[in-house]
Amino acid sequence: MKDLFLTEPEVYSLLSSYGISVPAYSLFKRGELPSWNTFPAVVKVVSKRVIHKSSAGGVLFVSSREELKRAVSELEQKFPEAEEFIVEEKLSGIEAFVGVKRDPSFLHVVGAGTGGIFVELFKDVVFIPLKASKEETLEQIKKTKLYKLIEGFRNYRGNLELFLDFIEKLKILLTEHPEIYELDLNPTFITESYIVPADGRALLKEPEKRREFKPLPDNLFRPKSVAVIGASKNPKKVGYALVRNLERFKGKVFPVNPKYEKVLGFKCYPSVKEVPEPVDCALIAVPAEVVPSVLKECGEKGVNLAVVISAGFKEAGREELERELVEVAKKYGIRVLGPNTLGFMVPPLGLNASFSTTLPPEGEISFLSQSGALITAVVDAAASEDIGFSEVISLGNQADIEITECFDLAVRSSDTKVILSYVEGLELGFELLDFVGRKPAVFIKAGKSEGGKRAAASHTGSLAGNYKVFKDAVECRGGIVVDSLEEAFDCCRFLTAYGRLRGKKLLIVTNAGGPGTLSADYATTFGLELISVDPVLEELSEVLPPNWSRINPVDLIGDATSDRYRAAFEILEKLQWDVCLVIVTPQSMTDVPEIAHEVVKLAERTKRAVVGCFMGGSSVSKGVEILKREGIPVYPDPYRAVNSIRRGVWSVQSSSEERREKV
Repeated sequence: MKDLFLTEPEVYSLLSSYGISVPAYSLFKRGELPSWNTFPAVVKVVSKRVIHKSSAGGVLFVSSREELKRAVSELEQKFPEAEEFIVEEKLSGIEAFVGVKRDPSFLHVVGAGTGGIFVELFKDVVFIPLKASKEETLEQIKKTKLYKLIEGFRNYRGNLELFLDFIEKLKILLTEHPEIYELDLNPTFITESYIVPADGRALLKEPEKRREFKPLPDNLFRPKSVAVIGASKNPKKVGYALVRNLERFKGKVFPVNPKYEKVLGFKCYPSVKEVPEPVDCALIAVPAEVVPSVLKECGEKGVNLAVVISAGFKEAGREELERELVEVAKKYGIRVLGPNTLGFMVPPLGLNASFSTTLPPEGEISFLSQSGALITAVVDAAASEDIGFSEVISLGNQADIEITECFDLAVRSSDTKVILSYVEGLELGFELLDFVGRKPAVFIKAGKSEGGKRAAASHTGSLAGNYKVFKDAVECRGGIVVDSLEEAFDCCRFLTAYGRLRGKKLLIVTNAGGPGTLSADYATTFGLELISVDPVLEELSEVLPPNWSRINPVDLIGDATSDRYRAAFEILEKLQWDVCLVIVTPQSMTDVPEIAHEVVKLAERTKRAVVGCFMGGSSVSKGVEILKREGIPVYPDPYRAVNSIRRGVWSVQSSSEERREKV
């Protein structure tokens, strides 16, 4: 279908068919004067050529029949090509923006926020995916200034339930009309009794062809045998690194290269077809032009997974060669990782099916990345950061296996508790939203700026999606989008220990007033709830110095030893809190290791989330080691600690928990 523009009355007709209220209006033709007697009113030109009516002078306000007559005459003269005009009631109330964008990855998303002239000024808009529940939609709306107006501010008040119903009806409309490309209902007026758009325009386009989501087999990245096609004896070649990295693998290794009889002690075969045993996975490191024929041999051998390390495909402008690779894989039912991939790693199996020099520690984090270089940096830092992985997968160009399919696989994996994803371009965002929220998930999204988008395109041959749409859609469903690797590690450390918290009640115990106050400030800013210690005030006063804080944060004073921490913990654990942040700064009398042991005991006794913030360097290092060894998240400063805690709180309990229980 050709692009088609819907005029305001056509939009109103469509909205009305779904039970969405529209203003009272009358459509009339050139040369006619409508029998309209409701004033004040608005007269507008109706033309597919005039998209922005206000900017073109096509909107006039009238307060009488005489003014209506003059306005119609003026519009007829100003727009001689227009054959239709509309007069409608002039609405009042809170001006909201409601708009729709069809994203190539997430499909339709509904944008909502402060409307009228403030849309561009404040950019106070959140995007809501069609898969969002009503509760999730509400949480998104709460992020806007519009929410405060609807709840009531000075002379403003709206009807939140009506507005949520309005969006729900709009989502149904969009589900049944995939051809809608854009829909702008700005302004939409909100009062206590109605939600009505005062304008409407829409653009229709044929929906783009999207790739098919194909679930991956459970054990695809848990092979029992691996062939390296392009194995080499040359230490400078990728084929050498691949074989060397497989020396610790607990399964079988089959180098393939007609030049050699052995590579690094493994018997070498001239072709994968001549390997006498089944091959689950093939690592392919040959020139790009040869890959399709090698893939064909893998198909004839019955290989399940082909990891195409070779570069020189779409990212180098050779899209036809990449399409050929996909067609061969499809013909033989092979799943292909890459091309242009670092490979993948499964630390519990000792499997390093990549050319990264380091295999990271074992853990419960699945790391999915569209950047191989980022993987090498993360893996290298993992040991010092005490971060372990159940698997690490480099997606490369995603010619076949897309990151959403790996995400689904990680959700199903019993080895994985937390999913960390580095995303540049995403094709199956709509499908991704079915899985986000089932397990704690942290995302680093590249392409936030125009420069970042260009870099992403040149790096992987994929166009980065709209950052705002990605962030809002993913966070709406329970995902966490962070701004840095440091924040990603911090979140993963907390989520691996405790998962997502069911509540946001925070207790802070400290031996230093400043860090405690900072933590309280951060907690308030992030929407965490500082509990009252009044119920145990007298008990605490019996074991703490006379000048202790008497509020939360509970300041034990700078000379606090492990005995004082223990005494306070035994009283404070009687209170109802969801997470306890324990801050320690090194004074001359601070017995840091012993305090760390008391923190561990507190977590063991209460079975609740306990987080350490041990500030300093070498003076607190032994305490930090103890907490890390016992799986207690520990951070060097209050901001990182509190930020990680707030990231661990579900914003929408009902829908997120429901999806979590489906795993």
